[in-house]
Amino acid sequence: MTLRTCLLGIFLTGLAGLGAGRPSDEPVKVQIREDDDLVPVTLEDIYSGYYSGTSFNGSWISANEIMFRESGSLNVLTYNVEDFTTSTFLNATVLTDWNATTYSLSADGAYVLIGHSAVSGFRHSVFRKYVVYEIATENYVEVADGETLPLAKWSPVGNSLAFVLENNVYYREISDGNVTERQLTFNGIEDVIYNGVPDWVYEEEVLSAGSALWFSPDGQRLVIASFNDTDVLEAEYFYYGEPGDLEYQYPEKVTLKYPKAGTTNPTVTLNLIDLSNSSASWIDLSAPEDVVGEDHIIFTVAWLTEDLVVGTWTNRVQNVAQLVLYNASTGEGSNLLTIEESEGWVEVPTPIYHEGSVLLLTNQDSGTSAGSFSHLTRFTLSNGVLSNETDLSPGSQAVTSLIGADSLNERVYFLATGDGAPSQRNLYVVPLDGSDSPTCISCAIETPEGNNCLYAAASFSSDFSHYVVTCSGPDPVTVRVYNSSHEQVLSWQENETLRAKISLVLKPVIKDFYVTVNGYNAKVRLRLPPQLDESDTDTKYPMLVYTYAGPNSARITESGSYGFWNYMATNRSVIHAEIDGRGSAYKGSNMLYEIYRNLGTVEIQDQIAVTKALQETYGWIDADRTAIWGWSYGGFTSTMALSTDTDSVFKCAIAVAPVSSWIYYDSIYTERYMGLPTEDDNLAGYNASDATRLVEGIRGKKYMLIHGTADDNVHYQQALALSHVLAAADIQFEQVSYTDEAHSLTSVYPHLYHTMDKFWGDCFGLEDIYST
Repeated sequence: MTLRTCLLGIFLTGLAGLGAGRPSDEPVKVQIREDDDLVPVTLEDIYSGYYSGTSFNGSWISANEIMFRESGSLNVLTYNVEDFTTSTFLNATVLTDWNATTYSLSADGAYVLIGHSAVSGFRHSVFRKYVVYEIATENYVEVADGETLPLAKWSPVGNSLAFVLENNVYYREISDGNVTERQLTFNGIEDVIYNGVPDWVYEEEVLSAGSALWFSPDGQRLVIASFNDTDVLEAEYFYYGEPGDLEYQYPEKVTLKYPKAGTTNPTVTLNLIDLSNSSASWIDLSAPEDVVGEDHIIFTVAWLTEDLVVGTWTNRVQNVAQLVLYNASTGEGSNLLTIEESEGWVEVPTPIYHEGSVLLLTNQDSGTSAGSFSHLTRFTLSNGVLSNETDLSPGSQAVTSLIGADSLNERVYFLATGDGAPSQRNLYVVPLDGSDSPTCISCAIETPEGNNCLYAAASFSSDFSHYVVTCSGPDPVTVRVYNSSHEQVLSWQENETLRAKISLVLKPVIKDFYVTVNGYNAKVRLRLPPQLDESDTDTKYPMLVYTYAGPNSARITESGSYGFWNYMATNRSVIHAEIDGRGSAYKGSNMLYEIYRNLGTVEIQDQIAVTKALQETYGWIDADRTAIWGWSYGGFTSTMALSTDTDSVFKCAIAVAPVSSWIYYDSIYTERYMGLPTEDDNLAGYNASDATRLVEGIRGKKYMLIHGTADDNVHYQQALALSHVLAAADIQFEQVSYTDEAHSLTSVYPHLYHTMDKFWGDCFGLEDIYST
């Protein structure tokens, strides 16, 4: 949804840390211990993040230098990957004196933008106060007189920056030592009109960022998106505050402009200004309303050159996208590429320009029964027209991210799934001219445990002469630096401490396979208790299915992680299962689009059918002790599975922060997959997927409903609607409400996971460890 997959709730390892990895060429030796010496994972270790590791904590500042913060001294250092030297770039006090939460270097390397006094905004946005530190003089200057800002962003050239204050955009520049801050927009209104930053729904569902402004490559022009929420209806909830505090004798009402399915969306405009001319006016970059209609969405903005910028717009229900090429001098636009999906929704691409070619991700036929996959596609751009379409990554692999083009070697880097392995994420390179097939670079990387890397991410230096590969699966994170010949230069982070911790505990046995159901192959992952003997069908184990099942998502990946599943399998002897059925990502358009306009149907059916097949296939699964749980969309899935399961495959379920009816969720996410809740569109689909209409199927089963009262994403209204109909029908269930908690329930993890653990203990008849 970005109904959240709630990684925080699963406690994945490999989270980025504040400290630095020490570059090293020394190999890490992993000690293998006998099972008799190992101990089960504890629940406290999981929710405390004890098994969290450190990912890549640096950033490239040149072709061969990485800037990072040292964990011990907190100094900001630079590391040269060619001569292997470390230099102190900033003394720790430069940041600690301000209690800095973020810092970034200007393009000319002369200034540091320091953010402090951070306050969370929406999911991605953070409000901070900013100061600019001049390295040569060691002087600090506050940005916007020390006001709190949602955004401050360096120009890609020099040392100018754009920032947003009270929803208006400003431009800050330094000339002959003099600082000027020029206001560029004047109509911003708090919570109503946003310039350069998104409102709630655009931040959550479209941009996935707190920024809605884009500098041209030369820093001379700026494009901003503006969002007008005047006619967007408000959602409301209460903040109850600190118990016993007179300030909260009456709860505080919180209002949020939140468009729900079928209601008025924010209106959006795109505008461009020439920053080199202080008297320049804004130029309107008009939406292609003849293609996407008046009620449209701006999805991406990308500069191709200093003079050309592309805006990608969709219609309201997001099955038509139009890429428009704008002349930055005049604002004149021409339609560059139209993408339509008659059987599903459009995945909107962000183009990259390289020496006359445009690179972007488009759906291409795989030549198999699976349908189309997202592929890296190259076009020739000439006189505003795309031609010579070339598929650079043919086959049944899904490209998940386009990284960029290496000009010197005429090749493109991208991330994609493995061949027939949708759970993998590999780094590939392919010649720009398509003269050869893609080559997997990360596949040859070996982890300290002796396994090949199966889940990679990459960060490249400015000229693509060096790059960092972060391998986060199947083992704990390793971070290594390579040159353009794909030779390892050094090891940046091997997470030796985490590996030592993991060496001391029991591990589940992982069993991956496919189950054919409803005409498709659903991927299954079982994590078996280490003592389980598959030849012993007399000893039966309870099974817990952890689900998400949202459209274009995947629960099963090769990312190495320690989570709740490790505790359940090693400490409570419960089989942990995950199922990616219809509607899941990276298996082709045919399987993906089965869910289109049908949320709450095929993905639910597959969770039930596959689980039943597992019960019938494996004698060591206890069919009388099988349950399901999920968070967010997964909570919707677990609720619907329990409600519609007529064969009693599941005896119990937990739903954390679930959607109960799609009429209550936001418009951009919901309509992408369901269309509009109107009689002439898909009201019938909305009604069929409404869990509040299906509660009779929960009668006689164990059900727990968990929600935070301050959830701005999936509103507490969703849980109250569901509990209302359950109570009215005299259906017994358990409900836990977390006061003033948002969607992630971050501050109540111990209580949350102990509550769920006790529920599973009761459901499965496990030893009661909570009676004292």
